[in-house]
Amino acid sequence: MMTNEIIASYAPALIKLLQGILYEDEDDWGELLKNEKNVREYFGKIGLRLYLDEAEGYAFLQQPDGDDGDEEAKKLPRLVKRVPLSYEVTVLCVLLREKLLEFNNSTSDSDRCIVSKHQIHDLMRPFFPEQTDDPKLLKKFDESINRVVKLHFLKELKNKEGEYEIRRILKAKIPAETLTDIKKGLEAYDKSNA
Repeated sequence: MMTNEIIASYAPALIKLLQGILYEDEDDWGELLKNEKNVREYFGKIGLRLYLDEAEGYAFLQQPDGDDGDEEAKKLPRLVKRVPLSYEVTVLCVLLREKLLEFNNSTSDSDRCIVSKHQIHDLMRPFFPEQTDDPKLLKKFDESINRVVKLHFLKELKNKEGEYEIRRILKAKIPAETLTDIKKGLEAYDKSNA
């Protein structure tokens, strides 16, 4: 470490943002909120934007791709390569987003949308009607669930095995206005592979 440099108190928040998503239930959330201006400036210098939704309790980094005519953004290498999601994972993300939308429109006293593994299996089944080998199908579903957990869209509850919280980050990643378009794309994909 350089002796002249002092590590900023919000450095752990910066590192967590570079790793992925920072949630309000994590230790460094308070430092992020206290130093939001500094964090925005820091990442702005390297072409990244902080997406912070204080009401929903999450933050992540966005890298503009230059589609809006920003020539400087086009020159920058991608921090994280975009990897397309498999059909199964896309279906699961859309179903979870719909479930979150239903939950937000309900009159539930809870502030967390909880689903079980069995509920997820039931949600996914109609999208795989040709599959008759149930153990293989359930394994495919479980692999999709694990992938979505790694994407931080689902959080497995520690005290309840087989139960998950749908993370509100899905609202930012799949906005309500694009949900219909994604569903149409999935339907078209189903028809072309029928």
